[in-house]
Order: sequence, then structure tokens, then C-alpha cells
Amino acid sequence: MIVFSGVVSDEIQSKTFKRRQQYVFRVCAIGSVALIIISGIFWFIFWIESIKEWCVLSGILIVVMLLQLWNPRKKLPFRWEYHITIDEEKIVVKTPLWSKPLQKPKKKIKKVLDVGDCYYLIYADINNCIVCQKNLLVEGTIEEFEELFQGKIIRKTTK
Repeated sequence: MIVFSGVVSDEIQSKTFKRRQQYVFRVCAIGSVALIIISGIFWFIFWIESIKEWCVLSGILIVVMLLQLWNPRKKLPFRWEYHITIDEEKIVVKTPLWSKPLQKPKKKIKKVLDVGDCYYLIYADINNCIVCQKNLLVEGTIEEFEELFQGKIIRKTTK
């Protein structure tokens, strides 16, 4: 059994927040570009004389999309305090933020990102992940953890 317990550091919280923000930005950018192209095709087919309106609406969409990158907050409004228990079959996450513990089957993990000072246990995407800070390991070893997720670990270097 592997147990991570404690408060995730401010540095890892901000790195995680940036990763999640970049992921959302990419998804929105792809959707916005597709929307601009499709609307442009229909706009020019039906209202070819009004290109100014299409350019203005496309510009507004691009500005709204770019506003997602702006984050005036330097710190998150709450602390990430976790007690994560990992065994052969499931992962249980307890935190004061949630009334009930979160239980996820271990087999549903798509990948485990190793970014140096923490692991991200990813189910669907980076917005749906569990953050395991390496120095919060209180039971088990890093080797045991990596053995549990063998074949799913992707090592990333930080920039």
C-alpha cells in the first residue's frame, strides 16, 4: 500500500493550475478556430457582401479565447490537503474540501506523468487528475509506486 499525506506545496499547486489552464486553452483554441472556419464558410456563401461583420465577430471570439490565459491571482484560494491511499485495486483520496472520499479504480488510470517533484495520476485529462507530491509519501516507497503503475509512467522534464 502507498500513502501520500499532507499539504501540496504552493509551487506544485501553481504548476498544476498552469497545466490545467493550458489544456483548457488548447481545447478552446481548437474549438474557436473550427467555429471561425465553419462560420466563415457559411457567412461567405449566404452574406458575401458583409465581410466586416464576420471579421468583428471572429475578432471578439479570439479575444475571449485569449482572456482565458490571463490569471490575476498569484495564489489559489484554498490549500490542497490530501490523504491519498493507493493499493492494488483502487485509489482513495480524502480531503477536507470534499464531504466523502473519492474512490477511483486503479485500472482506469490512462497515464502517470512524472514531472520530477510529483506524479499526476490522469484518468481522462489533466483536469481530471490526482496530484501525488513525492515528498508527501508517508507509507511505501517510490519504487513500489512505480511498480504499481509500470508501463503507464511518462517522465517529463520541467522547462
